[in-house]
Amino acid sequence: MTLLLALLIAQAAQHPCMEDAKRLCPGVQPGQGRIAACLKEHKAEMSAACKARIAEFREGAQACEADAEKLCPGTKPGRERSACMREHKEQVSHECREFFAKAMDANADMRAAMRACRADAQKLCKDVKPGEGRVLECLQQHKGELSGDCAARVP
Repeated sequence: MTLLLALLIAQAAQHPCMEDAKRLCPGVQPGQGRIAACLKEHKAEMSAACKARIAEFREGAQACEADAEKLCPGTKPGRERSACMREHKEQVSHECREFFAKAMDANADMRAAMRACRADAQKLCKDVKPGEGRVLECLQQHKGELSGDCAARVP
């Protein structure tokens, strides 16, 4: 089991769109925006909580998009644009800085959850095929056996 996958599963379980993704996009392989594309196709069927989270994300992303166009014209999304934005971090708008701070906090939480649950997942869920929330479900089934730090992070 990859550590990144376990982290993403733990983070996704707390996201309001996770249940929508399970319900509306069963069998869709995560990665390369496939789940997001599926949810977009089922926009009318999404929960209010998921729609609200997506709207919140878009608002923050739009602030950064405007900064990227101004400070890093012609850069490709991804590493190239991120590097450029870091070079210009003093010129980035307050709204974009707040958006990135939230994203960094979420990433730190995910890394902490991965560290906390790595040994438990390897011990209790070693035969579980990663993907579609299976590792998280396994950890939830073994909640009474989890280390204290992992148990505190598993919903």
